[in-house]
Amino acid sequence: MKRVALVRGPNLNSWEMQNFAPLRNDYEFITFCSHWNNFDLSEIPFPVHTLWSWGQMLRMRAARHVIEHVWGDYHDLVHLDRALHGFDIVHTPESMYYCSYQAALAKRKLGFKLVVTVWENLPLNYNLAATRRLKETVMNEADLFLAVTQRAKEVLVLEGAPVEKIAVQMPGIDIDHFRPLPKDRSTLLRFDCHDNDLVILFVAHLTVQKGIFDLLYAMKSLLLRLGSDAPVKLLIAGTGPERERLSSLVTQLQLEARVRFIGPHPYSSMPLIHNLADVFVLPSQPALRWQEQFGYVLVESMACGKPVISTESGAIAEVVGNAGLLVQPNDYLALAGALERLISSSSLRQELGRKARSRAEQLFDVRRVALQFKNHYENLYRPAKPHA
Repeated sequence: MKRVALVRGPNLNSWEMQNFAPLRNDYEFITFCSHWNNFDLSEIPFPVHTLWSWGQMLRMRAARHVIEHVWGDYHDLVHLDRALHGFDIVHTPESMYYCSYQAALAKRKLGFKLVVTVWENLPLNYNLAATRRLKETVMNEADLFLAVTQRAKEVLVLEGAPVEKIAVQMPGIDIDHFRPLPKDRSTLLRFDCHDNDLVILFVAHLTVQKGIFDLLYAMKSLLLRLGSDAPVKLLIAGTGPERERLSSLVTQLQLEARVRFIGPHPYSSMPLIHNLADVFVLPSQPALRWQEQFGYVLVESMACGKPVISTESGAIAEVVGNAGLLVQPNDYLALAGALERLISSSSLRQELGRKARSRAEQLFDVRRVALQFKNHYENLYRPAKPHA
């Protein structure tokens, strides 16, 4: 049985690891992350090895800024090269991460196959001289790049990665966990919603980039269009740095009776939350150094059979396809118009909901995705076809 090291720096998480869990009988997976991991490790389905990280120890932005200019990136793992002895495949994140660079150097000595998953969809992002050195080494040593989206693939090609070494591989979710269910009435009542309310749901970190301010403006505009007696509620799930400003804005817009901040919820209960919705909204906005790279919450909502509204930002169009409505980012009036279309038409909601579930089954079923990962790994050891 081949041994696979899943190296994730400070970002080891259960929702990505679920893509590999169905392959436990085919490969021995060991995960590597930093002592100060950004996510809960209790539900990782494989052994977890934690390593020290200078970049994670020096958490101040100023210190990391220095590290970026000297090293190129702060996602390092101390003594990773020693930890990778005895592995057949090493699978790392992002061509610019220092831990991917460390793995690329270790490959020269240890001879494993190197796979790099790439989410980055902005070309030449973090374009420092030191970062370019990391990327060049990873580009030369990687046996396979798994671009999460077609957009990420195009960035890799632009930056010089060999096309023959790139495959597009979207991640999956458990579509049996996230599936259409009736609204839970007790949960509705707990959030001060009623059976006849049309529920709009937002799930994300409460930051400007997720478009939550535009959603509140759109909500106000929607109610002005539909009238004050329209049975519409907005549930906002999540936490983040903009929580207080958002509360103030709700008051200023006189939306207190319409908007509920329902806080964060464990992954296990998110299908219940998604199934409260009649419409799911993620009005993501592009930033200087970031655009939406995938959007797990979109796929989770789609798997629950919900029509979604999102924006033409980053890779969102690739994820949503024909299963939702997309508007331009930073345009609350267009967002309000899309909301009005769906709120006013149960048939359109049902049609898009059916398409959403079908798309989730076809593209994002974690069992299918796991078999695709298996095929990628097996291809690394298939002999190259002779040229004609």
